[in-house]
Amino acid sequence: MIVAVAFVGAGLASGVSLWGASVFVLPMTEELGWSRATFFFSFTVRGAVIGLVSPLLGPVFDSRHGPRLAMIGGGVLLAASMVLLRSVDSLWQFVLLFGIAGGLADIGSGFTVSQTIVPKWFVLRRGRALGLAIAGVGLGATVFPGSVSALVDAVGWRDAWVWFGLAAGGVTVLLGLFIRTRPEDVGLKPDGGHAGASIADGPASGLADAEEVSLTRGEALRAPAFWLLLLSFTLVGFGIMGFQANWLPFLQERGFSKTEAAFGIAFYGVVSGLSRPVWGLVSERVPPRILMSGSTMFTGLSILVFLQIETLPLVAVYMSIAGVAMGGFLILQSLLTANYFGRAHLGAITVMERPAMMIASALSPLIVGALYDVNGDYVYAFMFAAAAWFAAGLVVILAKPPGKPTTTPSEDA
Repeated sequence: MIVAVAFVGAGLASGVSLWGASVFVLPMTEELGWSRATFFFSFTVRGAVIGLVSPLLGPVFDSRHGPRLAMIGGGVLLAASMVLLRSVDSLWQFVLLFGIAGGLADIGSGFTVSQTIVPKWFVLRRGRALGLAIAGVGLGATVFPGSVSALVDAVGWRDAWVWFGLAAGGVTVLLGLFIRTRPEDVGLKPDGGHAGASIADGPASGLADAEEVSLTRGEALRAPAFWLLLLSFTLVGFGIMGFQANWLPFLQERGFSKTEAAFGIAFYGVVSGLSRPVWGLVSERVPPRILMSGSTMFTGLSILVFLQIETLPLVAVYMSIAGVAMGGFLILQSLLTANYFGRAHLGAITVMERPAMMIASALSPLIVGALYDVNGDYVYAFMFAAAAWFAAGLVVILAKPPGKPTTTPSEDA
């Protein structure tokens, strides 16, 4: 149940914040007279809000009822903010509703469930559980570009925000009702009652779950591995959001129809979704740090190929490659954090990664949009994204697992 909730929630979160929202770029900028950079400024604000507020709520995500209440409240706020987008006429309104209110709603989204709740329920089978749960992000890319585009064509972009918001917010509230923070809360053990294991950077060893080392937030922040992982994840933030959010307009400017562009993105969603369980299984046998380094550097290379796409078959080929290459990031990010620092304080530790990551992700669309506005095309914008992915792969290889903490939990109280 937890994995299923995380799967659907992750799809909704990516659909609302990225894939669905990117459909509104052209109709809103054309009607309201905004530039691409102006439109994506709200994405920057949204990411900044998530990044700055999340650490303040860190311990909430380790509490018995906190994640459930956060997701239910987030769903209500999400629906309200998106419905009100129907009346947007100026930038400050869009920033307030999509950026600030939407960012607050996003804190309790399916991404939080995937990153902080699923790893608490699994140790020995953590890789495959995260692979299945985060496959839902592919659902967002598969479902939302085409469906939201059809909705915009049918009722216009203003009413499309209303129906989109009611559907996304309602499902989020429903999912929140099923959240339970940890298996012990309902009398179970990790891995469905089986003994678990955790090894920081490699295959599971069969150790009992009780032997898994869990660092407090203070201990994690004193470990060099935390800061190297954070730097790598932040670089990916620069490389992913602005790049993917501009797929639809990039392909349309290359001569593809909106339907063809949406098909390409949906194809990416299918491939990335199917690849994620495989990434999860492989990560139980191959050090996740090695997998992360390989996938990020290969992604950087693939972005340079994307700039050369001219035909629809090549779009399908590229989206297949990108789906596999990028499909592993969210799984490996969550897995590295959980494996390195344990599950007892995972919520508090995970949200400490969010400020830098979300601000980078938020700045990425703004930077890409600005580079497009200055140069009139996406060449330098996408080269910036490729460089960020390459750098992330080089940094993560240096992030070796931390040793056992030298302090006791009471020292971090």
